[in-house]
Amino acid sequence: MAVNPSPASARVLVVDDDEPLARVMARTLRGRGFECDVALTGADARRLTDGQEYALALLDVRLPDESGYGLLEHLRSTRPDTAVVMISGVDDAELGKAALEHGANAYFVKPVGATQLYLLVVDNIRRRTHELEHRASVDRLEGMVAQRSEQMRRAAELQSGMLPASPFMEDGFEIAAHFTAAREISGDFYDWYPSGGRRITLTLGDVMGKGLPASLMMATARAALRAVAGVAPLESGVTQAAGVMSSALEVNQAYVTLFHCTFDPTSGQVAYVDAGHGHARVLRGAASQELLGARSAPIGVFPDTKFVTGSFNLEPGDSLVVFSDGLLDLRPDLAAREVPLPYEARRAPSAQEMVDILAQGARERELFDDVTVVALRRLS
Repeated sequence: MAVNPSPASARVLVVDDDEPLARVMARTLRGRGFECDVALTGADARRLTDGQEYALALLDVRLPDESGYGLLEHLRSTRPDTAVVMISGVDDAELGKAALEHGANAYFVKPVGATQLYLLVVDNIRRRTHELEHRASVDRLEGMVAQRSEQMRRAAELQSGMLPASPFMEDGFEIAAHFTAAREISGDFYDWYPSGGRRITLTLGDVMGKGLPASLMMATARAALRAVAGVAPLESGVTQAAGVMSSALEVNQAYVTLFHCTFDPTSGQVAYVDAGHGHARVLRGAASQELLGARSAPIGVFPDTKFVTGSFNLEPGDSLVVFSDGLLDLRPDLAAREVPLPYEARRAPSAQEMVDILAQGARERELFDDVTVVALRRLS
């Protein structure tokens, strides 16, 4: 690799109290194309380095006004980009070790021949250049990471802001949710909102995958389902929403599992579509639970999926509990659908306490998948 030094990138400072030797070294380097200054004392060296940046300093261990090691520490603090090679008339391993420990790039013993001097300077300037390039690359990468982290933080805040506040209470019923993302942003979502008359629409969805693609699909699914609120029958609305999602799902090779229902607080009637989700339980008081039988394929798996609607009634004191499969990492026993929900959850005095009990520990451990739990309880 050819070296073509320039005044800006390869200026050398020779610091040595032996003036004839220092002048010879400077003359040798100038003859090889380097710009070179000479300092005979530590004070001269400090003055020069305060006003000029050097690629390399050749620094004598013993100076008349201070130790070369003191000057080395000064350069390391004020000119950290300057490479420093300590040069001494004493061949002492301990001195060499001390030089390296103080931040020198190398330690050489005088006399240094012309060829050896040239190679010494070229090698250490080249090493300095590589170190500066590496440091700049690291700084760029750290900047990119910081920028991405900020973008992800803002995306997480935006996503969190899309979720309804929990709990939600109206005359005769309450809805609550617990949500913990495995990463900054999530593919899980839950939603509830009025959808005509006194009916309430409630949804829990889980997009296959994690991170930014899943979160974008989550937003698409949520918006599509909200757009068909009030469409009857319920399966027709889900079919329309699936059509809106189909292109994005195909491009991302993804699918969505979904539990989507409407609830009439007056009668307690619930109509639902379970699109490949499966994690829904109806609690009859605190004593028993029922599983829901109407099931369809996830959205995005088959282009011609026929969604079916099921229905049931919530009596006062009954609850509907729906959760994402991330909860199974915390409670693997719930993978068996027949296993009752935990005793404490079934007897929780409120819907919010119920979902928090089910998701207990989610925020204290590293998750492999998002944990989302939603509960709808009829009070009267």
